[in-house]
Amino acid sequence: MSQLPAPERRIFSLHTTLGSDPVELKCSTLYYPVSCAENGLTLVFTHGLAGHKEQYDPTITHLLLHAQTRATIRDIWVLDFPNHGQTALLNRPVLDARKAAGKAMCTTIDIALYLEAFLSTPSLKSSTVVGIAHSGSCTLWIFALASMPPSLTPFALIMIEPTLMFPSLTPTDPRSIHGAANVRGSLAKRDRWTDREALMKWLLGGKGVWRKWDKRVLSSYVKYGFEEVESEVEAGKKRSYVTPTLRKDEESPLYACLSHTVEPESLGHACRAVQEAGRGVHVVWANFDEFISKTAKKEILDAAEHRVVSQRTIKGAGHLVPQEKPDELGETLVEILDEIVNGSGNTKARM
Repeated sequence: MSQLPAPERRIFSLHTTLGSDPVELKCSTLYYPVSCAENGLTLVFTHGLAGHKEQYDPTITHLLLHAQTRATIRDIWVLDFPNHGQTALLNRPVLDARKAAGKAMCTTIDIALYLEAFLSTPSLKSSTVVGIAHSGSCTLWIFALASMPPSLTPFALIMIEPTLMFPSLTPTDPRSIHGAANVRGSLAKRDRWTDREALMKWLLGGKGVWRKWDKRVLSSYVKYGFEEVESEVEAGKKRSYVTPTLRKDEESPLYACLSHTVEPESLGHACRAVQEAGRGVHVVWANFDEFISKTAKKEILDAAEHRVVSQRTIKGAGHLVPQEKPDELGETLVEILDEIVNGSGNTKARM
């Protein structure tokens, strides 16, 4: 078996906006140069809220173990949101300056424009992009597709557990309940530990979701989702502590239902656009309906005008599919990518 490509760390400066203010934001990415196939696919992974780009490494490693799949992929990009992961460290001066000025924090609309700015970079020019999004980042792709030019429309879009919401959402819907709980919970949760060892012990010690995570993903979360900060305690003495790179006052508003509410027509438009561009929208569901109920799934499929090309369910997975079942997700992506490349029947994709 040929050696798998090692990811390269590449940083972009993206000209975008926060609110109505033009800004330059950094974007830290992982780049996997997979093959020399000029007409191969370019995969662009986006993580869910409170995630980071490195969480996808086990999934990407697994899918690249398949030589046939590897031959159809030219390259892979994985990016952080502007206030998540290692990218948050690069953008912290800009983000903190906005807070100090009393300006609004980064919203899902802002992140959608940031995503569009990334897709507009010369590095992705003429690429056959397949977007792969989890949870809240599915909303970003739908927002972005509402305004992006046809030249940036992805060849295909794979949505994993999309937390899309519509104006008709009721307070009893699990998405409403979990969203409201996350808004409150993220503000109330602990955000300081003496070191990463204490952090890991805390994550595994309670009844939180982290106990269900794959060990590789949890280890990367502790390494890349947190930073060590020094604070002055007294008389010039300094003490360090570990805290999330995504500050909790920035995280909380991102869970609000309005942050993920789209008009049904917008989802329908996005699905039509991706279908016309190439191989359409594919959806991966969790086995357990923790966040998205059967009723919600039907609403999403109806709003998509039943243009979803394929649906798959990952056995044993809850909503946090990439964190809980990275290998199984990788295997599922192999199946979907094969379908994207080969189409149905004898129809081959024109890339």
